[in-house]
Amino acid sequence: MAATVDLTEHAIVVPTSRRRERWRYGWYVLRRSPSGLLGLVMLAIVLFGAAFGPSLWSQDPAATDTSNTLAPPNADHPFGTDNYGRDILARTFHGARLDFGIAVVVALVATLVGTAIGVAAGYLAGRFDQIAMRGTDVLMAFPGFILAIGIAAVLGNDIRNVITAIAIAYTPVMIRIVRAHTLGLRSAQYVVASKAVGTSSWRIMRSHLVPNTLSPILVQSTLFMAWAVLDTAGLSFIGVGIRPPTAELGAMTAEGAEFVVSGAWWYSLFPGLVIMALVLAFNLLGDALRDILDPHLR
Repeated sequence: MAATVDLTEHAIVVPTSRRRERWRYGWYVLRRSPSGLLGLVMLAIVLFGAAFGPSLWSQDPAATDTSNTLAPPNADHPFGTDNYGRDILARTFHGARLDFGIAVVVALVATLVGTAIGVAAGYLAGRFDQIAMRGTDVLMAFPGFILAIGIAAVLGNDIRNVITAIAIAYTPVMIRIVRAHTLGLRSAQYVVASKAVGTSSWRIMRSHLVPNTLSPILVQSTLFMAWAVLDTAGLSFIGVGIRPPTAELGAMTAEGAEFVVSGAWWYSLFPGLVIMALVLAFNLLGDALRDILDPHLR
């Protein structure tokens, strides 16, 4: 008789996929990082308010009530009202949604453009690298916020112009970061081997260089979102960003600052707390993300 083989004893154990291992390691690091968990909780609270607050709190953020101006926090208006009688809680919900949306778009644009130029400059080198880096040096000669002020003042007070101004100010930072990492990867064996077998430069950059620079890109993107919240609020605060009556956290804080002396502390306090929560949450998550993605810290 032919010998039978018990397949259960010789079963091949399939290892856990690399992606699943990364998720497990990321959650492990996040659980052991109180600051990272704090940032995640803070961001979740703000995003919940921004996403569902307008539906749960049906007050119209633009509705005025001249008979109820500068009312302190009460049952009808938990965050009080402003100098036009508008509900500050409703305006804070809409302002958080607007500022978060701007931050995401700015980070996305600056990351995509900066990564494309940085990888191309680092790998192709030559004249393209010289032109790209000289242009980057010119932009980085100005502080990011000052550059954003100048661009926004020229383009005008509009949400699209604010996004454009801030994204232009941040893109050179990503170009330099990505280019520096790409220069270190140009001589890697897998890049040299791909080039030797005739792989195009475009495919090498897309398949080898960009995936291996994702760690610093993702970390910097979270910092971009924190900076964008601050700069959006700052531009509105000084009058070159988004102007009233649009519900924007920086503009609300600027309006409320005029009434703090008269005792209306709630006017600028609550929008300012949301700005602080968003910026702190993005920074804490950026630190936790760096710990998760940096192989030297594992």
